[in-house]
Amino acid sequence: MPNSNEGKPKDRPRSDSEGTKPKGPVRTKTDIAPKVVVAKKMAPPKPDETSAPLPKSSEAKPTMVGHMVGAIRQKAGFKSTVVKAGAVIIALAVVVILVFGVLIYGYKSDNSAVSAVAQVIPYPVQSVNGHFVTYSSYLFEVNAEERAYESNAKLNNQTAPNFNSASGKKLAAQIKQHAMSKLENDALVDQLASQMGIKVTSQQVQGPINALYGQYGGKATLLKTLNQIYGWNLGDLQSVVRQQLIAEDLQNKVANDPSLGAASQAKAQALWQQLKNGADFSTLAKQNSQSSDASSGGNMGYFTQGQVPADIYTAASVLAVGQLSSVIHDQYGYVIIKVLDKKTGGSIEAQEILIKNVDYNTYFADQLKKAKVITYIKV
Repeated sequence: MPNSNEGKPKDRPRSDSEGTKPKGPVRTKTDIAPKVVVAKKMAPPKPDETSAPLPKSSEAKPTMVGHMVGAIRQKAGFKSTVVKAGAVIIALAVVVILVFGVLIYGYKSDNSAVSAVAQVIPYPVQSVNGHFVTYSSYLFEVNAEERAYESNAKLNNQTAPNFNSASGKKLAAQIKQHAMSKLENDALVDQLASQMGIKVTSQQVQGPINALYGQYGGKATLLKTLNQIYGWNLGDLQSVVRQQLIAEDLQNKVANDPSLGAASQAKAQALWQQLKNGADFSTLAKQNSQSSDASSGGNMGYFTQGQVPADIYTAASVLAVGQLSSVIHDQYGYVIIKVLDKKTGGSIEAQEILIKNVDYNTYFADQLKKAKVITYIKV
């Protein structure tokens, strides 16, 4: 007989979702998670009475890093103090410069305080080709000239000028204008001398000063006299003498500079050629000569050796009467002579045409005209 279960599908286990209850106790999620054991808070162990106590933070010994940090902070603090002090000093200096600048340029003040500051701070009163003339130099010239007027009046038993009166103010204005002109000239002289390589040594300056010592009874007497008249000391005297020597050297340099005398030489040579071609000597002398005898046709009169430059006498002594010399270069310029007569004993009569080397005054006036001059105060 067939099995009653035959042909029926075999039973399969059902899942929990199908309602079958698992055997044994059921575990929850809480039961599955691991247990966390929380340690009880323990009191810190008591220090061993025999061991040394730990130093407090405030009692800790400084380390090298601590020393470095302290040094850096100290240095930074010092720098900050220096910067602040420097800023204060600069601010004060600016205030001083501005205040005294107003007194100088606004009021042309010349009191002792202004004079003292002007010797330290080079306030410019003038610019000559970019070279500044200082207010201190200007006051030096003005004070010296005013004192010279006062001393001269005293020596001549006259009333000293009152520079606050109407006439005194007019005189003071002239003195100040003269001082500005002198400083302008001195500045240009210095520039031209520098361009021509002119230098004056201390030994050269001392020579004229020693001569003055001899004339005025010694150094002490001279300096006392100069102080009374001009208010000068030895340094002032040295500066004045140096400037005079530079000006003298410049004049000599200009007079004997071939490049500057080229035009004069060319003119003299052209006149000589005209004379060779038959031109009248007297006429050309009146028209062109720069000697004092030009108006008389260049007639020099009679002269002997020593009365005229050596080159002129030597040339004239070898010429026959009526003969014309070549162009002669002497200390004054370019000269052409014609012998008119000769006498026994070496006396010679001649005519001359002189074309000067560059005339220094003309040369300097031309250079001054070309100079770029800016004046910062009106006098």
